[in-house]
Amino acid sequence: MKEELKFSKNTLSDIINWLKMGFILCIHSYNKKLYYYFKETLEEINDVSIIYVNVSKMSSLLEAGEWSWYIENEGFVKYKSTHILPTNENNIYIFSL
Repeated sequence: MKEELKFSKNTLSDIINWLKMGFILCIHSYNKKLYYYFKETLEEINDVSIIYVNVSKMSSLLEAGEWSWYIENEGFVKYKSTHILPTNENNIYIFSL
């Protein structure tokens, strides 16, 4: 059973909290995808989950780098093992802003 994500009125704060909970995060728009996690790489996926956040309607959140700055300032790094991502449907969350 999927864990229920908690949302507030501050999406950036939610994203940082999800990263602190151990999720991989993908923020994406039409032209760009950024993945974050607490490690740069993984060799395999066990019980890790991923959250896809589509910001296409507000792509400036991604393009201007403001969210990236806050996320990286909290100690999270760009996740480079994009060929190793969760594939189990119970570990994948998708939503749009």
